[in-house]
Amino acid sequence: MGTHRFTTNVIAGAMLGLAFAATARAQNSDSFVATTGSDANSCLVSAPCRTFARALAVTNPGGEVIVTNSGEFGPASITQPVAITAIGVDASISVTSGNAVTIETNGSVTLTGLKLHGHSSGANGIVAAQVGFLRLYDVQVENFTNDGIVFVASGGNLSVYDSKFNDCGHDGLVLQASHSRAYVHNSAFDNNGFAGADNAEGLMTVVDSSAHYNVTGFYANGGRLELDGDRSIFNIAGIEAAYGGALFFAHCLIADNLASYYIGDETSTISGSNPGTNLISPGQASFGTLSAPQPLY
Repeated sequence: MGTHRFTTNVIAGAMLGLAFAATARAQNSDSFVATTGSDANSCLVSAPCRTFARALAVTNPGGEVIVTNSGEFGPASITQPVAITAIGVDASISVTSGNAVTIETNGSVTLTGLKLHGHSSGANGIVAAQVGFLRLYDVQVENFTNDGIVFVASGGNLSVYDSKFNDCGHDGLVLQASHSRAYVHNSAFDNNGFAGADNAEGLMTVVDSSAHYNVTGFYANGGRLELDGDRSIFNIAGIEAAYGGALFFAHCLIADNLASYYIGDETSTISGSNPGTNLISPGQASFGTLSAPQPLY
């Protein structure tokens, strides 16, 4: 009898241990972060985590990390399809080295309402090394030593809405991936050290957006760049195409740039709609050949 009881207790204890292990491995469909949270918590709404890193670690692929109050929540390394959502709060990631957000997944990632700060020493705001579809809504990226967004996910898609990319050491946004596509709507690129939006490889369309105080506002730097309803003002060069790039523009305002409203080298193509685009010449020159109007799409 004693031996039987001992065996039963051992089995019961083992089963209890497995139950605890299963609980520890359990993942959330929705995880929550708050400045009052702890990374020792389950990241449920009643027990939020403190950082994005912890919340991502316990969130199912295809799940969501939700910010519940204003604060700073640490850098994020995203390796699964996920959404990070901050609506009605001031949710930030501040870094003094490395990247604020790094993405490496075949799935879709959506970031809403985040503010990324580099403090003149963080490397990049967002690096999309691999992603199926990256969507940014109302995201602010500023003051990184390199780029606001680096998109190098071959074959991936990027959509940006209502966002700002300011004060970065090189580009506000750079697309540099074969067979990739980027669509930008109602966004701003201000005071970046090189280009506001730079397409080195792939296809980029920018609509109803603006570039101010950059070296070049919009740059087809080897890739194809399409502009519609955009403003390029107070840059050194308004728009530019080089290294085999193709730039097409329509219904734009290109004015008061310090050196030129457009620059094109002998390997590139620049064409625009006329009438429909205002190339305001005081204080500006033109370099290269502006070809005959062509369809935007």
